[in-house]
Amino acid sequence: GVMKPYGKYNFSSRLQVCRLLALLLLWPLMRVAFLAPPQGVDARRRQILNAGAWFLLPSPASAVFENALPEVSKFSERRTPGNKPDDLGLKERTLNRFGDKSDGAVLKGCGYGPNCFSTTGDPEDPQITTLLQPWKIPAKSSPADAFADLEAVVRAYPPGQQNVDGGGFQVVKAADGYLYGQFESLKKGKVDDVEFAIGQDGTVQVRSSGRIGLKADFGSNAKRLNYISEKLREKGWTAPPITKTSHAYYFSMNSGKTKVQCVGIDCPVNYELIEEEPGPGDSD
Repeated sequence: GVMKPYGKYNFSSRLQVCRLLALLLLWPLMRVAFLAPPQGVDARRRQILNAGAWFLLPSPASAVFENALPEVSKFSERRTPGNKPDDLGLKERTLNRFGDKSDGAVLKGCGYGPNCFSTTGDPEDPQITTLLQPWKIPAKSSPADAFADLEAVVRAYPPGQQNVDGGGFQVVKAADGYLYGQFESLKKGKVDDVEFAIGQDGTVQVRSSGRIGLKADFGSNAKRLNYISEKLREKGWTAPPITKTSHAYYFSMNSGKTKVQCVGIDCPVNYELIEEEPGPGDSD
């Protein structure tokens, strides 16, 4: 038979019942979507939870590495590590647009962005601004002993030194003269890939690079390599520091905002690296 009206709603059809149930279920989502959002990530999270729409929350991003600074918990959302390159390691490489090949297996080179340093590249290409000279192990040291020193220095690296790598790091591989590590930034969770390769002649190939396009790295790769190279120079290595003189373009693109208001070609250039990585809500 036909159902009798109940109150002001007429439940004479199943369609009306379904519509009412859908409205009741979707009301929490409508509150989240259409009410004025509160300020701040924590307030937004509380609003979503109060609305009963907890399943809309992103999964909290925990620190990738166990040795991250405790402050990393303040930046658990919107972390962007980037995708690991699939062509790391020692390989024969194309060095330039003319197709010239490397002399043997070498580490990956850099693109044109100010977020990478590598000993691989064409030194005659004026657009390559992040090329490094190979490091050298001490004259009286064997490659095996030098590699042990290198590994010890990297594993003792302090996350957060000079306000970089607060997200910690891990040594992924250390064998046969090749070391590969991953280093994570504190606030945005960006991961840099770092490689070293010691040859039998004592020459050391080096690469330290961000993963995301042509983005600046906020000085992370220079500060990291400079820390490691300083520790190795104390052990007799030849490992020149990266400076605003040797790599001016990198320093200018990773500097803080200049305090001088100026317009024109004669304006001074700031070559002082930014003190720390901006927060998740700040632009790159």
